[in-house]
Amino acid sequence: MKVVAMHEKQPKGSITYRVLRRVLGEVGLTKVWEHISSFYLWNAFPLNGKDPRLFQVVGIPRSGTTLLCSSLDSHSRIICISEPYHQWKHNGFVYAEKILQFDIWKRHPSLLIEQLLKVHKDKMIGFKETYYSESHGHYKNYFFFKKNFEKGIKTIVIVRDPREVWKSLVIMHSEKKGKVPDRFLEAWNDLTEWALRNNIFLIKYESLISNPVYVLQKVCSYLVVEFEFDMLHLRPKLALGDPKALKGGSIVNKSLEFEKFLTKDEILKIERGCFGLMKALGYKPIQLAEQYADEADEN
Repeated sequence: MKVVAMHEKQPKGSITYRVLRRVLGEVGLTKVWEHISSFYLWNAFPLNGKDPRLFQVVGIPRSGTTLLCSSLDSHSRIICISEPYHQWKHNGFVYAEKILQFDIWKRHPSLLIEQLLKVHKDKMIGFKETYYSESHGHYKNYFFFKKNFEKGIKTIVIVRDPREVWKSLVIMHSEKKGKVPDRFLEAWNDLTEWALRNNIFLIKYESLISNPVYVLQKVCSYLVVEFEFDMLHLRPKLALGDPKALKGGSIVNKSLEFEKFLTKDEILKIERGCFGLMKALGYKPIQLAEQYADEADEN
């Protein structure tokens, strides 16, 4: 996740937030701050699921959440904020440009969402956040999305072939190459299994970029708004998320090319760890199939 720097100087968060973070850091209690701020972030001011206009977009990092959020935000009757909770955790504020009368929001993100529901009574109000499972330490937030869904908040889950997700992460962070962590597999499996088990509205990233009109029409139907072709032309926005998607532009159909970037061992570990759910979503194993074929030949 990266902040797109469209201002020459980044705004500052609330004084209380900055003082607490600085003081705890100076006395060697940075980890304490990380856990306290995370607990407060995901548990304080729980969202009310009674308003049918409220929705959440969920996916693991590099799955297309920012792309989908930007597309939704280009609709005349939808406001979709990109990672307001992570913005607040990292910066102490949330960019509110063009959705409120001021540029940034310094209070808790849930209060921003409540304010938007009050001010924009004719619009769907939503947000996108990245999903982190139990093994992600102070970043874990899976319980937040599940509680929201149980309250009746409309939920859109976007998934992507886990091999393509890992490829995208490796391209951004070369130090990750060759080291597929178990928590990556856990997060992908946990989110996908939860979505399928509960019949949550789910879209595939590959379908979104290859047939955006059809997929976005389905999303709009779920949100009970009419599809608009402006959704295919993303507006630039200040937020946290994929820098390319936040710059605006068109939805681009990309080729699947994880085999060019990942080692056979990386592909094999992902296919072994995610095989059942990959199969359920139509993602065919490559290395795993070859291994089975080799074993069959040996026998």
